[in-house]
Amino acid sequence: MNNAFTKQLQYLQSLLFQFDERLVEKKINTLQRLSTLSWKTPAQLFAYQEVLLFMLSHPDNQHVLQHCKKEIKRIATILKSSDSMAYQDSGLPLTTLQTRFSHDLMTWLHQQRECRIALDSFEDEGTSLNELLRLSLPAIERDETTAGLDNMSLLEALDVKPPQQVSFLLDQFNAFPQQALTKDFLWESMKPFFTIRSVKSSFSRLENRIEIPSVYYHSELMKRFDANALLDTPLPEPEKLNSEQTAQIIKVIRYSLALTLRETDPATYIEPQSLRLYHLERGISVALYGMQADRQLALQSYVGYTLFKNAYPIAYGGSWIFGQRANFGLNIFEAFRGGESGYVMCQLLRTYLHAFSLTHIEVEPYQYGLDNPDGIASGAFWFYYKYGFRPVDVALNELALREFQKIQTKKGYRSPEKTLLRFTESNIALHRERTATPAYGQVAENVSRLIRKTFKGQRSHALDACREIFKCHFKKPFTYTQQQSFAFDDVALLSAAMNFTEEKSLNQMKEMILTKDTNPYRYNQLLIQLFQDA
Repeated sequence: MNNAFTKQLQYLQSLLFQFDERLVEKKINTLQRLSTLSWKTPAQLFAYQEVLLFMLSHPDNQHVLQHCKKEIKRIATILKSSDSMAYQDSGLPLTTLQTRFSHDLMTWLHQQRECRIALDSFEDEGTSLNELLRLSLPAIERDETTAGLDNMSLLEALDVKPPQQVSFLLDQFNAFPQQALTKDFLWESMKPFFTIRSVKSSFSRLENRIEIPSVYYHSELMKRFDANALLDTPLPEPEKLNSEQTAQIIKVIRYSLALTLRETDPATYIEPQSLRLYHLERGISVALYGMQADRQLALQSYVGYTLFKNAYPIAYGGSWIFGQRANFGLNIFEAFRGGESGYVMCQLLRTYLHAFSLTHIEVEPYQYGLDNPDGIASGAFWFYYKYGFRPVDVALNELALREFQKIQTKKGYRSPEKTLLRFTESNIALHRERTATPAYGQVAENVSRLIRKTFKGQRSHALDACREIFKCHFKKPFTYTQQQSFAFDDVALLSAAMNFTEEKSLNQMKEMILTKDTNPYRYNQLLIQLFQDA
C-alpha cells in the first residue's frame, strides 16, 4: 500500500547509509513528518523499526538521536492499545513472541518483570507429558499419567490452572536428574510452545541497550581502514563492573537474542564472573563471556560475544578457543547489515586475538556458503578474503589467488557460483604468527587412542585410572570443587594422553583446573604455556 507513511519511510531508507552534514536536516525533517503519520500495516512498522534501530546505533548528531527516541515513545504508546498479536514475533514494545527456548532460558525469562509467559500449545509429535511427568511427579500422583490423557487434559486433571502452567512445567523439569544434557533432551522432546508478552517497553528491540560512557556521532561509515593495524592495536582495560551492572548487561545480551527468536549456549549459560566489557572506538563495545562449568566444552573454551554500537546490540556469536587457535562465527542482526560489517568483524577479531593471545583463527564454510545460498549469492568468501582469511586447503588457496587476480584485472568479473561452492570444501584461516598449540582435533584423537589402546575402549575405566594417576603426581592431596571437577576430568585425560608429567606442566594443569570454571582468559593462557613448554 503506497501511502504517505510508506513514501516518507522509503525516503528515510534511501538516506540511511549516507552521512553528510547537508543530509542531517533532511533526516530530521523526515522523522518529524513520520511522527505525524500512522502506519497502515504491521509490515510498515516492522520496516520502520529496522530503520530506527540503525539510526539509534549510528546517529548523525544529538538531534537525530532525540527524534528517534521520541518515535520509540510514540510507537510504544500506540501499541499499548493495539492488538499485540498483529505484531507477533517483531520484538516491538508491548507485543508478543510465540516460540520455545531451552529450559534454563525459559526459567530465567519467567523471572523477569518486563515480560509474562503463558503456555500456548504442544506439537503433536512431542513426547507426551504422561511419559515425562511419570519421572518427576510424587508417587501418589503418578496414576494420573496412566489414564491416557492428552497434555492439556493431564494438566487439568492435576489441577494446574493456566496461570500456573509455565511455573509447573519449569519446576517439574528441575526435578529431573541433574545432568544438564539429559534435562535439555527431555525438555526439547516435549516440544512446547509459549507466548511471551512484553509488559514493559524495555522488553523490546528498540529499548534494549546497555549503559555506555558516551555516544559516538557519525560523519561517515567506516568502510576503508587498515585492518592489520586495527588487529594489532592493544585492547583497553575492560570496564570494572559490579554485580548489578553485570546482571544488567547479561539481561540485554539475552533479550537481544530472545526478542529475535534466537538462543545461543554462551548467552543462556553465561558464567557472570567471566563477563568482560571492552569499550572500543567509534561507539563499539564488545562483551565476552564464558559458560557455566557444567556447560563448558572439553579442554576448549566456548566464549560468546555480543557487540554493541552506541549501546545497542548489533552482532552476536562466539569463538571455540584452544590455546592459540580458535574457530570464529560472525552474526550481524539484519537491521545493521550493510553498515560497517568489515570494521565490526575486525574489532571482534582484535578483541579475541588480544584477550586470548590467539595467532590462528578459522571460519567454517557455512559462514561463506555451505548450505547457505545467501552466502554464495553475496560472495561472502571474498568478504573474509579481504581481511586476510585464506583457505586452509593448499589447492583451494591457489585457486583463490587466481580468482582474486581475475577480480583485480578484469572489470566487472564475478566468481562463478561453482567456484564459490568449491571454496566451501575447506575452512578459511587468518594466520598471523607461528602457532605452538596443536589443533584440538589432534589432541582429542590422542585421548581416544589412549582409551582404545591402553584401556581397551573402556571409557569409565580410563577416566577413573587417569584421575588417580594425575592425583598421584602431587605430594599433597588434590582438592577441587564440584564445578571444577569437569575440568579435572578433561585435564587428567590430557595429561595421560600427551604425557605431560613434568612438575612445571603438572602445576600448570592444576591451575587450569582451578580457573576454567570462572576465568577462561587465565585458563587459556595456561593452556598456551603448557604446549609452548612441552
